[in-house]
Amino acid sequence: MARRRIIGGSSGGHGDAGMMRWLLTYSDLITLLMVFFVVMYAMSKADTVKFNALKESLAVALQPDGAGASLILDHQGATLVDQGNQNASAPQSEEDFQKMINEIKAKSQEQNQMGFIVDERGLTIRFLDSSLFDLGSANLRPEAFKLLDAVGDSIKNNGRYVRVEGHTDDLPINTYQFPSNWELSAARSIAVTRYLIEKHRLDPRLLSSLGYGEYRPLYPNNAEANRAKNRRVDIVVLRTERAGGEISANSSIGPVTNSQ
Repeated sequence: MARRRIIGGSSGGHGDAGMMRWLLTYSDLITLLMVFFVVMYAMSKADTVKFNALKESLAVALQPDGAGASLILDHQGATLVDQGNQNASAPQSEEDFQKMINEIKAKSQEQNQMGFIVDERGLTIRFLDSSLFDLGSANLRPEAFKLLDAVGDSIKNNGRYVRVEGHTDDLPINTYQFPSNWELSAARSIAVTRYLIEKHRLDPRLLSSLGYGEYRPLYPNNAEANRAKNRRVDIVVLRTERAGGEISANSSIGPVTNSQ
C-alpha cells in the first residue's frame, strides 16, 4: 500500500504556533500606535488661557520702547500674531497704571516719600521704610496711614493682583520678635497687607506678602545713605496673576528721598 505524503510537518500544532507569532508582533505594534496617538492628542489640548497669559507677558517684556509690532507664534505654532493689533490689554495696562499714578499723586501730600516704576511685572509703588516704620519696627507709623490711604483708594477697584514686598539693609538684627532680617521684612510686608485689607477692603484673594530680607538691594550696602534706600516696601500692582516674577536685584526707581 502506498504511503500518503504529509505536507506541512507533524500534526502536533507547533507549526501553527510558529505561523501565528507574527500576530503578536502586529498587536504590539497596534498598541504602541494607539498609545502614541493618545499622547499626541493630549499634548494638542493646550490650556489656551494659560498660553495667552504667557504670550501677553512675553510680548510686554520683549517689546522695546518705540519698536514696531512684535510678532509671537500662536499656540498652534503655524501662524504669526500681530501683538500690535491684537494685544489690546497691554496698552490698556499702561493707561490704567498711569491713571493710578496720577490718582495717588493727587491724593498724597507727601509725594517725595514714594516712587513709581512701570515694567514687565506691572506698577511698583515704592516707600522707604522710614516713611512707614521706625527703625527695627514693623508697626506702621501714624504718618504712614495717609500714604497707604492714597494707594489703597487708587488700586482697590481695579481687580488686579497685588504683591507687597518687604526689604531691609544688611545690618543684622537679632531680637525676640525678629531673629533676622527675614522676619523683619516679612512682618513689615504683612503689616501693609493687613492695613490694605482691613482699612480699604481689598480682596484678600488678590493680595500676597513677601519678605526678601537684605537679599534684593538696590544699592551696595557700603554706606548709610545706600542702606537707607535699600530699606523699603514695594506695593506691586501686577499686570496679570502670572506676571509676578521675582524682582531684579538691580532695579531702579525714583524719585524717593530719605527722611531718616
